[in-house]
Amino acid sequence: MMIISLKKQFMQFFSAHFLQKTAKNIGLMKRCRAILPEQLVLSLISALSKGNCTSIADLLRQFNGMCLTEMDNVAYKPFHNQLRKEAFPLFMRQLVQFAIAQFARQQCAQLPDKMSCFNDVLLQDGSSFHVHRQLASVYPSRFKRNPAAIECHMTMSLKTFSPTAMTISADTASERDYLPKPATMDNKLLLADAGYPDFDYFAELERHGGFYIFRGAKSLNPTVIEARNCKGRTLTKLAGKKLKEITRRTNRTEVLDLAVCRGNQTFRVIRRWFAEEQRFCIWLTNLPRETYSADDIMAIYRCRWQIELMFKELKSHTNWQRFATAQKAIVDGLVWASLLALCIRRSTALQIMPSVSLFKAAKNVDVWLLPIFECISHKSWSEIIDKIDWAIRYITKNAPKAQQRKSKKDITLDGIYEQLNA
Repeated sequence: MMIISLKKQFMQFFSAHFLQKTAKNIGLMKRCRAILPEQLVLSLISALSKGNCTSIADLLRQFNGMCLTEMDNVAYKPFHNQLRKEAFPLFMRQLVQFAIAQFARQQCAQLPDKMSCFNDVLLQDGSSFHVHRQLASVYPSRFKRNPAAIECHMTMSLKTFSPTAMTISADTASERDYLPKPATMDNKLLLADAGYPDFDYFAELERHGGFYIFRGAKSLNPTVIEARNCKGRTLTKLAGKKLKEITRRTNRTEVLDLAVCRGNQTFRVIRRWFAEEQRFCIWLTNLPRETYSADDIMAIYRCRWQIELMFKELKSHTNWQRFATAQKAIVDGLVWASLLALCIRRSTALQIMPSVSLFKAAKNVDVWLLPIFECISHKSWSEIIDKIDWAIRYITKNAPKAQQRKSKKDITLDGIYEQLNA
Protein backbone atom coordinates (compact mmCIF):
# COMPACT_ATOMS: atom_id res chain seq x y z
CA MET A 1 0.00 0.00 0.00
CA MET A 2 2.83 2.39 0.90
CA ILE A 3 4.64 1.60 -2.36
CA ILE A 4 1.54 2.40 -4.40
CA SER A 5 0.93 5.63 -2.45
CA LEU A 6 4.50 6.85 -2.90
CA LYS A 7 4.52 5.92 -6.59
CA LYS A 8 1.31 7.88 -7.10
CA GLN A 9 2.72 10.94 -5.34
CA PHE A 10 5.91 10.86 -7.42
CA MET A 11 4.02 10.38 -10.68
CA GLN A 12 1.67 13.27 -9.91
CA PHE A 13 4.32 15.73 -8.80
CA PHE A 14 6.94 14.93 -11.45
CA SER A 15 4.41 14.64 -14.27
CA ALA A 16 5.88 16.16 -17.45
CA HIS A 17 2.50 17.69 -18.31
CA PHE A 18 2.13 19.30 -14.89
CA LEU A 19 5.68 20.69 -14.74
CA GLN A 20 5.63 21.99 -18.31
CA LYS A 21 2.25 23.64 -17.79
CA THR A 22 3.48 25.29 -14.57
CA ALA A 23 6.69 26.48 -16.28
CA LYS A 24 4.73 27.98 -19.19
CA ASN A 25 2.25 29.73 -16.90
CA ILE A 26 5.07 31.34 -14.92
CA GLY A 27 7.09 32.22 -18.02
CA LEU A 28 10.09 29.95 -17.55
CA MET A 29 9.54 28.37 -20.99
CA LYS A 30 7.51 29.11 -24.11
CA ARG A 31 8.09 25.86 -25.99
CA CYS A 32 9.81 22.54 -25.36
CA ARG A 33 13.54 22.67 -25.93
CA ALA A 34 16.61 20.70 -24.79
CA ILE A 35 16.16 21.60 -21.11
CA LEU A 36 12.72 20.36 -20.14
CA PRO A 37 11.29 21.38 -16.73
CA GLU A 38 10.88 17.79 -15.51
CA GLN A 39 14.55 17.02 -16.25
CA LEU A 40 15.73 20.29 -14.74
CA VAL A 41 13.79 19.85 -11.49
CA LEU A 42 14.89 16.24 -10.98
CA SER A 43 18.55 17.04 -11.66
CA LEU A 44 18.53 20.04 -9.30
CA ILE A 45 16.93 18.07 -6.48
CA SER A 46 19.37 15.20 -7.00
CA ALA A 47 22.44 17.44 -7.11
CA LEU A 48 21.47 19.53 -4.09
CA SER A 49 20.44 16.47 -2.06
CA LYS A 50 23.94 15.01 -2.29
CA GLY A 51 25.36 18.01 -0.43
CA ASN A 52 28.61 18.24 -2.41
CA CYS A 53 27.51 20.69 -5.11
CA THR A 54 29.55 23.90 -5.13
CA SER A 55 29.05 25.42 -8.59
CA ILE A 56 26.71 25.72 -11.57
CA ALA A 57 29.03 23.32 -13.39
CA ASP A 58 28.23 20.66 -10.75
CA LEU A 59 24.52 21.14 -11.41
CA LEU A 60 25.13 20.78 -15.14
CA ARG A 61 27.10 17.57 -14.66
CA GLN A 62 24.21 16.11 -12.67
CA PHE A 63 21.76 17.16 -15.40
CA ASN A 64 23.83 15.54 -18.15
CA GLY A 65 24.46 12.48 -15.98
CA MET A 66 20.72 11.81 -15.74
CA CYS A 67 20.23 12.02 -19.52
CA LEU A 68 19.61 8.73 -21.33
CA THR A 69 22.01 9.46 -24.21
CA GLU A 70 24.83 11.86 -25.02
CA MET A 71 22.56 13.44 -27.61
CA ASP A 72 20.44 14.83 -24.75
CA ASN A 73 23.40 16.54 -23.03
CA VAL A 74 23.48 20.32 -23.00
CA ALA A 75 26.31 22.86 -22.86
CA TYR A 76 27.04 25.21 -19.97
CA LYS A 77 25.74 28.42 -21.56
CA PRO A 78 22.13 27.33 -22.34
CA PHE A 79 21.94 25.67 -18.91
CA HIS A 80 23.13 28.84 -17.18
CA ASN A 81 20.77 30.97 -19.27
CA GLN A 82 17.83 28.86 -18.12
CA LEU A 83 18.74 29.33 -14.45
CA ARG A 84 19.30 33.08 -14.72
CA LYS A 85 15.75 33.78 -15.95
CA GLU A 86 13.67 35.87 -13.55
CA ALA A 87 10.96 33.21 -13.76
CA PHE A 88 13.28 30.48 -12.41
CA PRO A 89 12.91 31.34 -8.67
CA LEU A 90 9.17 31.88 -9.17
CA PHE A 91 8.92 28.42 -10.72
CA MET A 92 10.85 26.75 -7.89
CA ARG A 93 8.85 28.62 -5.25
CA GLN A 94 5.62 27.45 -6.86
CA LEU A 95 6.88 23.86 -6.78
CA VAL A 96 7.73 24.16 -3.09
CA GLN A 97 4.15 25.20 -2.37
CA PHE A 98 2.85 22.24 -4.40
CA ALA A 99 5.26 19.87 -2.62
CA ILE A 100 4.11 21.04 0.81
CA ALA A 101 0.49 20.47 -0.22
CA GLN A 102 1.12 17.08 -1.81
CA PHE A 103 3.97 15.48 0.13
CA ALA A 104 4.26 17.11 3.55
CA ARG A 105 0.60 16.69 4.47
CA GLN A 106 0.67 12.95 3.83
CA GLN A 107 2.12 12.33 7.29
CA CYS A 108 0.79 13.69 10.57
CA ALA A 109 2.70 13.09 13.80
CA GLN A 110 0.92 12.24 17.02
CA LEU A 111 1.37 15.12 19.47
CA PRO A 112 1.26 14.66 23.27
CA ASP A 113 -2.08 15.19 25.01
CA LYS A 114 -1.26 18.72 26.18
CA MET A 115 -0.52 19.77 22.59
CA SER A 116 -3.08 17.70 20.69
CA CYS A 117 -5.83 20.22 21.51
CA PHE A 118 -4.25 22.68 19.05
CA ASN A 119 -4.99 22.57 15.33
CA ASP A 120 -1.24 22.81 14.80
CA VAL A 121 1.97 23.74 16.59
CA LEU A 122 4.08 26.12 14.49
CA LEU A 123 7.77 26.82 14.97
CA GLN A 124 9.18 30.13 13.69
CA ASP A 125 12.81 31.00 13.07
CA GLY A 126 15.22 32.48 10.55
CA SER A 127 18.68 31.57 9.33
CA SER A 128 21.15 33.46 7.17
CA PHE A 129 24.00 32.53 4.88
CA HIS A 130 26.44 34.57 2.85
CA VAL A 131 26.15 35.04 -0.90
CA HIS A 132 28.36 36.63 -3.54
CA ARG A 133 29.57 40.08 -2.45
CA GLN A 134 28.29 41.61 -5.71
CA LEU A 135 24.75 41.03 -4.35
CA ALA A 136 25.38 43.41 -1.41
CA SER A 137 23.08 46.06 -2.89
CA VAL A 138 20.22 43.54 -3.07
CA TYR A 139 20.96 41.47 0.04
CA PRO A 140 22.96 43.66 2.49
CA SER A 141 24.46 41.85 5.45
CA ARG A 142 24.53 42.85 9.11
CA PHE A 143 28.30 42.29 9.18
CA LYS A 144 30.96 44.22 7.26
CA ARG A 145 33.23 41.21 6.82
CA ASN A 146 30.70 39.54 4.52
CA PRO A 147 28.77 42.36 2.84
CA ALA A 148 26.02 40.21 1.25
CA ALA A 149 23.78 37.70 3.03
CA ILE A 150 20.32 36.21 2.68
CA GLU A 151 17.96 35.65 5.61
CA CYS A 152 15.41 32.86 5.19
CA HIS A 153 12.37 33.14 7.47
CA MET A 154 10.62 29.82 7.94
CA THR A 155 7.49 28.52 9.66
CA MET A 156 7.53 24.78 10.37
CA SER A 157 4.69 22.51 11.45
CA LEU A 158 5.42 20.15 14.32
CA LYS A 159 2.66 17.86 13.06
CA THR A 160 4.06 17.31 9.57
CA PHE A 161 7.74 18.02 10.36
CA SER A 162 7.87 20.13 7.21
CA PRO A 163 7.87 23.84 6.37
CA THR A 164 4.51 25.53 5.91
CA ALA A 165 5.91 28.87 4.72
CA MET A 166 9.25 30.44 3.85
CA THR A 167 10.32 33.90 2.70
CA ILE A 168 13.68 35.18 1.47
CA SER A 169 14.88 38.64 2.48
CA ALA A 170 18.04 40.63 3.10
CA ASP A 171 19.92 39.74 6.29
CA THR A 172 19.12 43.22 7.65
CA ALA A 173 15.32 42.76 7.45
CA SER A 174 13.28 42.65 10.65
CA GLU A 175 12.38 39.13 11.74
CA ARG A 176 9.03 40.24 13.15
CA ASP A 177 7.70 41.14 9.71
CA TYR A 178 7.66 37.46 8.74
CA LEU A 179 5.63 35.99 11.58
CA PRO A 180 2.47 34.07 10.56
CA LYS A 181 -0.58 36.27 9.99
CA PRO A 182 -2.69 36.38 13.20
CA ALA A 183 -5.86 35.72 11.18
CA THR A 184 -4.48 32.26 10.24
CA MET A 185 -3.65 31.28 13.83
CA ASP A 186 -7.04 30.23 15.23
CA ASN A 187 -6.40 27.53 17.88
CA LYS A 188 -2.75 27.22 16.84
CA LEU A 189 0.30 27.47 19.07
CA LEU A 190 3.33 29.47 17.90
CA LEU A 191 6.84 29.00 19.31
CA ALA A 192 9.50 31.60 18.49
CA ASP A 193 12.86 32.87 19.69
CA ALA A 194 13.84 36.07 21.49
CA GLY A 195 14.14 38.16 18.32
CA TYR A 196 10.43 37.93 17.55
CA PRO A 197 8.38 39.26 20.55
CA ASP A 198 5.98 41.99 19.43
CA PHE A 199 3.27 42.96 21.89
CA ASP A 200 0.97 44.37 19.23
CA TYR A 201 1.29 41.02 17.45
CA PHE A 202 0.47 39.20 20.71
CA ALA A 203 -2.74 41.21 21.08
CA GLU A 204 -3.77 40.43 17.49
CA LEU A 205 -2.91 36.77 17.99
CA GLU A 206 -5.13 36.50 21.06
CA ARG A 207 -7.94 38.34 19.30
CA HIS A 208 -7.93 35.66 16.58
CA GLY A 209 -7.84 32.76 19.05
CA GLY A 210 -4.12 31.97 18.79
CA PHE A 211 -1.60 30.98 21.46
CA TYR A 212 2.12 31.63 21.81
CA ILE A 213 5.30 30.82 23.71
CA PHE A 214 8.17 33.23 22.95
CA ARG A 215 11.60 33.63 24.48
CA GLY A 216 11.79 36.95 26.27
CA ALA A 217 14.56 39.50 25.78
CA LYS A 218 16.80 40.68 28.63
CA SER A 219 15.31 44.17 28.33
CA LEU A 220 11.82 42.95 29.27
CA ASN A 221 10.69 44.65 32.49
CA PRO A 222 6.91 44.39 33.09
CA THR A 223 5.13 44.85 36.42
CA VAL A 224 4.33 41.70 38.41
CA ILE A 225 0.64 41.25 39.26
CA GLU A 226 0.90 37.80 40.83
CA ALA A 227 3.85 35.50 41.48
CA ARG A 228 4.04 31.76 42.19
CA ASN A 229 6.86 29.28 42.49
CA CYS A 230 7.04 26.07 40.45
CA LYS A 231 4.90 24.24 43.05
CA GLY A 232 2.08 26.77 42.77
CA ARG A 233 2.72 28.57 46.06
CA THR A 234 1.84 32.30 45.94
CA LEU A 235 4.70 34.72 46.62
CA THR A 236 2.85 37.82 47.81
CA LYS A 237 5.98 39.95 48.40
CA LEU A 238 6.76 40.01 44.68
CA ALA A 239 3.44 41.55 43.61
CA GLY A 240 3.80 45.12 42.36
CA LYS A 241 7.53 44.85 41.65
CA LYS A 242 9.24 45.25 38.31
CA LEU A 243 10.66 42.04 36.87
CA LYS A 244 14.25 43.31 36.99
CA GLU A 245 13.86 44.15 40.69
CA ILE A 246 13.50 40.45 41.45
CA THR A 247 17.14 39.35 41.57
CA ARG A 248 18.86 36.28 42.98
CA ARG A 249 19.73 38.34 46.05
CA THR A 250 16.09 39.24 46.79
CA ASN A 251 14.51 35.91 45.75
CA ARG A 252 16.16 32.50 45.53
CA THR A 253 13.29 30.71 43.78
CA GLU A 254 14.68 28.82 40.77
CA VAL A 255 11.47 28.95 38.69
CA LEU A 256 8.96 31.81 38.90
CA ASP A 257 5.50 31.69 37.30
CA LEU A 258 4.36 35.30 36.97
CA ALA A 259 1.24 37.11 35.84
CA VAL A 260 2.49 40.49 34.59
CA CYS A 261 1.26 43.63 32.87
CA ARG A 262 2.87 45.96 30.38
CA GLY A 263 0.72 49.02 29.88
CA ASN A 264 -2.83 47.72 29.36
CA GLN A 265 -1.65 44.28 28.28
CA THR A 266 -1.42 41.31 30.64
CA PHE A 267 0.36 38.05 29.94
CA ARG A 268 2.26 35.27 31.65
CA VAL A 269 6.02 35.10 32.21
CA ILE A 270 8.04 32.04 33.22
CA ARG A 271 11.51 32.85 34.54
CA ARG A 272 14.15 30.25 35.37
CA TRP A 273 17.61 30.64 36.86
CA PHE A 274 20.37 28.56 35.23
CA ALA A 275 23.09 28.21 37.87
CA GLU A 276 25.75 26.78 35.56
CA GLU A 277 25.45 29.71 33.15
CA GLN A 278 24.68 32.28 35.86
CA ARG A 279 21.75 33.78 33.95
CA PHE A 280 17.96 33.99 33.81
CA CYS A 281 15.91 32.65 30.93
CA ILE A 282 12.45 34.11 30.27
CA TRP A 283 9.43 32.81 28.35
CA LEU A 284 6.29 34.77 27.48
CA THR A 285 3.00 32.97 26.92
CA ASN A 286 -0.78 33.28 27.04
CA LEU A 287 -1.40 29.62 27.86
CA PRO A 288 -3.54 29.25 31.01
CA ARG A 289 -1.82 28.34 34.27
CA GLU A 290 -4.66 25.98 35.21
CA THR A 291 -3.81 23.67 32.29
CA TYR A 292 -0.11 24.31 31.66
CA SER A 293 2.39 24.42 34.50
CA ALA A 294 5.69 26.29 34.28
CA ASP A 295 7.45 22.97 33.57
CA ASP A 296 4.98 22.30 30.73
CA ILE A 297 5.72 25.69 29.15
CA MET A 298 9.48 25.11 29.26
CA ALA A 299 9.10 21.57 27.90
CA ILE A 300 6.84 22.65 25.03
CA TYR A 301 9.23 25.46 24.10
CA ARG A 302 12.09 22.97 23.78
CA CYS A 303 10.24 21.52 20.78
CA ARG A 304 11.26 24.68 18.90
CA TRP A 305 14.70 23.12 18.52
CA GLN A 306 13.28 21.02 15.66
CA ILE A 307 13.34 24.00 13.31
CA GLU A 308 16.99 24.59 14.21
CA LEU A 309 17.67 20.99 13.20
CA MET A 310 15.84 21.61 9.92
CA PHE A 311 18.08 24.58 9.15
CA LYS A 312 21.11 22.44 10.02
CA GLU A 313 19.87 19.77 7.61
CA LEU A 314 19.36 22.38 4.90
CA LYS A 315 22.88 23.75 5.30
CA SER A 316 24.69 20.44 5.81
CA HIS A 317 22.79 17.98 3.61
CA THR A 318 20.90 20.06 1.03
CA ASN A 319 23.74 22.33 -0.10
CA TRP A 320 22.21 25.44 1.44
CA GLN A 321 25.38 27.49 1.46
CA ARG A 322 27.23 30.22 -0.43
CA PHE A 323 26.35 29.78 -4.11
CA ALA A 324 29.18 30.79 -6.46
CA THR A 325 27.15 33.20 -8.58
CA ALA A 326 26.33 36.89 -8.59
CA GLN A 327 22.99 36.33 -10.36
CA LYS A 328 20.10 37.07 -7.98
CA ALA A 329 17.65 34.85 -9.89
CA ILE A 330 20.00 31.86 -9.68
CA VAL A 331 20.65 32.34 -5.95
CA ASP A 332 16.93 32.68 -5.15
CA GLY A 333 16.01 29.74 -7.36
CA LEU A 334 18.62 27.44 -5.80
CA VAL A 335 17.47 28.38 -2.29
CA TRP A 336 13.94 27.31 -3.22
CA ALA A 337 15.29 24.19 -4.97
CA SER A 338 17.13 23.22 -1.76
CA LEU A 339 13.93 23.58 0.24
CA LEU A 340 12.07 21.51 -2.36
CA ALA A 341 14.66 18.74 -2.05
CA LEU A 342 14.30 18.79 1.74
CA CYS A 343 10.48 18.65 1.64
CA ILE A 344 10.44 15.64 -0.69
CA ARG A 345 13.21 13.80 1.17
CA ARG A 346 11.70 14.36 4.62
CA SER A 347 8.18 13.45 3.56
CA THR A 348 9.29 10.27 1.79
CA ALA A 349 11.40 9.11 4.75
CA LEU A 350 8.66 9.88 7.30
CA GLN A 351 6.04 8.05 5.27
CA ILE A 352 8.31 5.01 5.09
CA MET A 353 9.04 5.04 8.83
CA PRO A 354 7.57 7.68 11.18
CA SER A 355 10.36 7.02 13.71
CA VAL A 356 13.11 7.54 11.11
CA SER A 357 16.29 9.44 11.90
CA LEU A 358 16.07 12.30 9.40
CA PHE A 359 19.79 12.91 9.86
CA LYS A 360 20.67 9.36 8.78
CA ALA A 361 18.20 9.47 5.90
CA ALA A 362 19.67 12.76 4.65
CA LYS A 363 23.23 11.42 4.66
CA ASN A 364 22.46 8.50 2.35
CA VAL A 365 20.08 9.83 -0.31
CA ASP A 366 22.35 8.51 -3.06
CA VAL A 367 21.56 4.99 -1.83
CA TRP A 368 17.78 5.08 -1.41
CA LEU A 369 16.29 8.24 -3.00
CA LEU A 370 18.35 9.14 -6.07
CA PRO A 371 17.67 5.76 -7.77
CA ILE A 372 13.96 6.65 -7.61
CA PHE A 373 14.65 10.03 -9.23
CA GLU A 374 16.64 8.33 -12.01
CA CYS A 375 13.70 6.05 -12.78
CA ILE A 376 11.37 9.04 -12.92
CA SER A 377 13.82 10.95 -15.15
CA HIS A 378 14.03 7.98 -17.56
CA LYS A 379 10.25 7.40 -17.30
CA SER A 380 10.91 3.84 -16.14
CA TRP A 381 7.62 3.56 -14.26
CA SER A 382 7.78 -0.24 -14.26
CA GLU A 383 11.07 -0.17 -12.32
CA ILE A 384 10.10 2.48 -9.80
CA ILE A 385 8.19 -0.02 -7.64
CA ASP A 386 11.39 -2.02 -7.10
CA LYS A 387 13.31 1.16 -6.24
CA ILE A 388 10.68 2.29 -3.73
CA ASP A 389 10.60 -1.20 -2.21
CA TRP A 390 14.40 -1.06 -1.82
CA ALA A 391 14.16 2.40 -0.25
CA ILE A 392 11.63 1.11 2.29
CA ARG A 393 13.82 -1.84 3.24
CA TYR A 394 16.94 0.30 3.42
CA ILE A 395 15.40 3.08 5.56
CA THR A 396 13.74 0.60 7.90
CA LYS A 397 17.00 -1.22 8.58
CA ASN A 398 19.59 1.54 8.35
CA ALA A 399 17.94 4.78 9.48
CA PRO A 400 16.10 4.19 12.77
CA LYS A 401 16.55 6.67 15.60
CA ALA A 402 19.40 5.77 17.94
CA GLN A 403 18.54 5.05 21.56
CA GLN A 404 19.54 8.06 23.67
CA ARG A 405 21.37 7.94 26.95
CA LYS A 406 19.29 8.68 30.04
CA SER A 407 21.15 11.94 30.60
CA LYS A 408 20.03 13.21 27.17
CA LYS A 409 16.57 11.69 27.09
CA ASP A 410 14.80 14.83 28.35
CA ILE A 411 16.17 17.01 25.53
CA THR A 412 15.04 14.74 22.67
CA LEU A 413 11.61 15.23 21.11
CA ASP A 414 10.45 11.78 22.22
CA GLY A 415 11.64 12.51 25.75
CA ILE A 416 9.80 15.86 25.78
CA TYR A 417 6.61 14.19 24.57
CA GLU A 418 6.95 11.51 27.26
CA GLN A 419 7.36 14.20 29.91
CA LEU A 420 4.26 16.06 28.69
CA ASN A 421 2.20 12.86 28.69
CA ALA A 422 3.27 11.92 32.24
